[in-house]
Amino acid sequence: MAAAYSRWFSHGAYSLLNRVSILAFGLQNIFLMVRILPQEQVGIWVLFTSVTAILEMVRHGFIRNPFITHLVSADDKDKDAVITTSLVLHCFLAGLISVLLLMAAKPLSVFWDAEGLDTLFALYALNTIIFIPFLHFEYLQTAESNFKAIFWSNFWRLAIPSVYILLAFILEWNMTLIDLAIVQIGATIVAAAVAYWYVKKLARVFSTINWKTFSELFHFGKYTFGTNISSMFMKNTDSWMIGRFISTAGVALYNPALKIAGLVEVPTLTIANMIFPRVPQKMKEQGVVGVRDIYYKSVSLILAAMIPMVIPIFLFAELIIRIIFGPEYVEAANILRVTIFYSLIIPFNRQFGTLMDGLKQAKLNFMQLLFAAFLNVILNFFFLKWFGLIGSAYATLLSYIVVFIMNQIILYKKYQINTFKVFEGITEWYKLGWDMFRKRLVKFA
Repeated sequence: MAAAYSRWFSHGAYSLLNRVSILAFGLQNIFLMVRILPQEQVGIWVLFTSVTAILEMVRHGFIRNPFITHLVSADDKDKDAVITTSLVLHCFLAGLISVLLLMAAKPLSVFWDAEGLDTLFALYALNTIIFIPFLHFEYLQTAESNFKAIFWSNFWRLAIPSVYILLAFILEWNMTLIDLAIVQIGATIVAAAVAYWYVKKLARVFSTINWKTFSELFHFGKYTFGTNISSMFMKNTDSWMIGRFISTAGVALYNPALKIAGLVEVPTLTIANMIFPRVPQKMKEQGVVGVRDIYYKSVSLILAAMIPMVIPIFLFAELIIRIIFGPEYVEAANILRVTIFYSLIIPFNRQFGTLMDGLKQAKLNFMQLLFAAFLNVILNFFFLKWFGLIGSAYATLLSYIVVFIMNQIILYKKYQINTFKVFEGITEWYKLGWDMFRKRLVKFA
């Protein structure tokens, strides 16, 4: 187990840094924006970023997962065709997203009563096209497990808007959301150039389009696309319905809990990215035993990393909210406690999805998440009326619990995965960590 831990650490250090940087820049941005902009404007930005996050996940689901799966398993002579074919499919998808976004921009702005949101979406339609090379290079890097390249390209994409917000705060600029969206476009261009520098030897474009591969990528991608859409829809249902039934200011009050809870999800996302390419290999080499092993180790490791973060956040929620967001956002403290609680369920559900996609059972994963998203909408509709803002958090918690139970039943029937063994693994990780710490102490003594 120690050897496995060492390998995961060496391969995942940059993956972890990437997730931490995403979280850190996001927290810095919201920390400064709530001090620069009124709550209504912050709420509009939250709605904008929640929609654009879904659009990025659409590309990850429809392009990334099938592309990596087929590229890793392809023969050397077929790799160029897979790369070119995937890029062509990516261009079709990006063009469709841009058109649909432009068509939906005004209706969404009216739906949420969010003035200026349509202009933000129009600018993002342009950014969607610029994202094509950036994400194509990132997917190539992921297939090569080049997490260092992924970290640095994403770092520049995130750092440039963050520096702009920081300067606006320090120099007291009259920053607008439109200005920030334009800066994001410039950051994407810079990040694409950085990504190309790392991946230029792999960035082969001019090859033959394999229409059979195109069909395979499309049909595999339609389920992983649906899975990612359902997942992001479920994560953003609360903010959207608050924006509709309460106000954009209510979205701004709710968002701090989501931002801080995102801190706890860093281990989940990091390990999920590392595990996905290894699942088919484990199944091929060790069968069901290998699948069980990778599930137990990954989920228990995630929980072992999360628990020391969850406890202090739960106990000191008010203090954390006051320090980061200010006293006017302290109402989010109880919401944070609920979101922190259900963050402990997310690793089980996410790793279930990782296994299903890696084992080419994306349809099953999609159906599960589609049901969860639908359930979350229904529960949010009623819980918001009954409990107010915190009702949305209760609805999401209950949705995650229902899906968790369904997932564990499926895992047990298909792979004899016993959920309780995950908790045994947590203590093993702590023992391993203590042994490594003690050996270091002896070494430096």
